[in-house]
Amino acid sequence: MPLKNNVILITGAGGGLGSTAALTLAKHGAHIILLDKSIPKLEKIYDAIVAENAPEPIMYPFDLAGATENDYQELANRIEEKYGMLHGLLHSAVEFSAYYIRQLNSVRSHR
Repeated sequence: MPLKNNVILITGAGGGLGSTAALTLAKHGAHIILLDKSIPKLEKIYDAIVAENAPEPIMYPFDLAGATENDYQELANRIEEKYGMLHGLLHSAVEFSAYYIRQLNSVRSHR
């Protein structure tokens, strides 16, 4: 599938999977919307994409866990205003709490 001029939203864009995908998709001509709660991480992947002379991405600082329905509607409105539509979504935002990791280790130790 050709990616040139496709608009792709990537959650967790500052993380390992999200930033790798964002850079790769941008190199193939996609217009990337970088979504992450960490502004420094967004700036880092933004700069990497721009350095590759790929289409300039959009940085959108956003905390998925703390967002309200209105926040999501505003995001959708901005995407529609800027691009008209969204062609793809990569949901790579993840946060493991210490509790979850302890539970995972507990399950592994019982095997």
